[in-house]
Amino acid sequence: MGLLRSLKDGWAFFKELQTIEKKAQEAKERWRNTTLEEAAALSDEELWACVTASLDDDALTAPGAKRTLHTAFLFDMEVQNGGLCQFFDNCPESVPYLEDALAALEAEPYRELFHDVVVKQSVDVHQVGSSGTAQMVHCGEQCENCPLNAFDSAYCDLYGETPLEALCVRYARAHLQELF
Repeated sequence: MGLLRSLKDGWAFFKELQTIEKKAQEAKERWRNTTLEEAAALSDEELWACVTASLDDDALTAPGAKRTLHTAFLFDMEVQNGGLCQFFDNCPESVPYLEDALAALEAEPYRELFHDVVVKQSVDVHQVGSSGTAQMVHCGEQCENCPLNAFDSAYCDLYGETPLEALCVRYARAHLQELF
């Protein structure tokens, strides 16, 4: 009975993932050909969906609004889903750009929070993801006493006051010509 239930649960989870992936692809298609004028008329929620649907890893190759927003989007998404360790683990190529992105967004409290933990933990942002990275950067959920957990808690408190997404939307509106 347990095996059958596990198989059914696994299949349901697989189908749910397929649905999520299909919706993400549909969103990309929906926003693919958005013009500057259309983007300017979007609500904040729609604009953020449009911008994030168009961002990809190529956004990191050139400075500007796309790299700023892509870096901030990855940072916010990863920290909210698994903490700073997860951001370091999943997006090491974005880490060196984060402080500049947060400064461009005028997200100084977020930048200070990140900067302080990097300095305190002696994290070389240019080495995250390489063999030279400190072990604590990769501890994630395996380490209940991870030194980065304090960052995650402070991030949540800060987000409750001023969501990073709101700062990203404000920045996107100010840089629509560069984005569209």
